[in-house]
Amino acid sequence: MSEKQQPPRSKSLLTHELEADQTPSEGVVAAVSAASESDPADIEPLAEAIDPDAVDALFADHYDGTPRGTGYVQFAYAGYDVVVSGDGLVSLLGDG
Repeated sequence: MSEKQQPPRSKSLLTHELEADQTPSEGVVAAVSAASESDPADIEPLAEAIDPDAVDALFADHYDGTPRGTGYVQFAYAGYDVVVSGDGLVSLLGDG
């Protein structure tokens, strides 16, 4: 994917900024939990929608410690269209 590509345009239902110690996969669960007003333990396992380790690896720092900083991944999870971006945001999208 080139740096010029942008995530599809949809209305953002909720945007969650990752905490310093939070992985992208943890951020997805936190965002869906907040949007659905559910306990994270009551939401379907993220692994049923996407490999959480792969999501985390996509946005992990390079081996030399430099941040990746760009890109995004989009997938459906627990009834939401989820976008995780390299700038540390998890967005839940809907029709707008």
